[in-house]
Amino acid sequence: MRSVLSILICWCFGAGFAQTKHVYWEKDSVRIGDKAHLTILVKHKPSRFDYNPISDVFICDITHKGQTLWKPGGELEIESFKDTSYTRNGIKYWKGVYTLIAWDSAKYRLPELWMSWKDSTFSFRAPNLYVGFVKKKVKDGIEEIPIEPENEYWRLFKKYWWVLLIVVAGIVIGILWNKRKKIRKSEELSLRERTLLAIQQLRKKEDWLHGKTKSHYVAFSSVLKMYLSTRYELNLMERTTYETISLLKLKGLDLNMIRRVEVLLREADMVKFAKTELHDMHIRSSLFRLEEIVTELSPLEIPE
Repeated sequence: MRSVLSILICWCFGAGFAQTKHVYWEKDSVRIGDKAHLTILVKHKPSRFDYNPISDVFICDITHKGQTLWKPGGELEIESFKDTSYTRNGIKYWKGVYTLIAWDSAKYRLPELWMSWKDSTFSFRAPNLYVGFVKKKVKDGIEEIPIEPENEYWRLFKKYWWVLLIVVAGIVIGILWNKRKKIRKSEELSLRERTLLAIQQLRKKEDWLHGKTKSHYVAFSSVLKMYLSTRYELNLMERTTYETISLLKLKGLDLNMIRRVEVLLREADMVKFAKTELHDMHIRSSLFRLEEIVTELSPLEIPE
């Protein structure tokens, strides 16, 4: 019974100690020759507390790349150890920091460390340290130098790079396929269909209801001139209304149709240059008249 009680007491003290002690690396992966910082932090430091730091070198177990069994013989050079005690929010802390250097590429498992806590002594172990920089000999007579390490993400990438390649290729093919379908669909639309679709977009946006009447009529006149330019093989986009009407007359358009086109172009000019304000119904009527002009001027389309 006493033995069981002793074990329970030791277990309780050990559990309490584990909850107030933190052992961690500043970085769990470093390069050969770089400094690694191992921190031991004790929270609720008791009055009877002691830790004797190891000096010179840690003798560690190691595993090299591709190995699974730990082997003795690894060394982590101890450059320094510094400790300090402080109080924060009424809680006493003790902090010890080892500065270590590794001269070989491997995963290091440090030996057990010991700490006196009140009237008991406890052992604990630090997390493993991965020194992922390997050595590469440049040529004979030149000392080996460190190169970049293989971290976990890089090792996974090298192992499964083909999966990522398939995913990226699938995404690129999908984007190109959709783009090609859109281009093909656009090319398959007739001039009449493309123009009527542009007019529908203007009607749907309703820019004039959002204080953008001028912007609406800039697009409005562009749609009309683009249609006439393509339909009659003219370059009207930079032409004035007067020049546009003159060129359409030279093409032999019906005079009544030319007057209808001129009315819409001059209406757009009044909004763009004279800042004339037009009512909603008038603007919608102009869109309808534009559709009529496009429909009447377009050649008859017979479905295949």
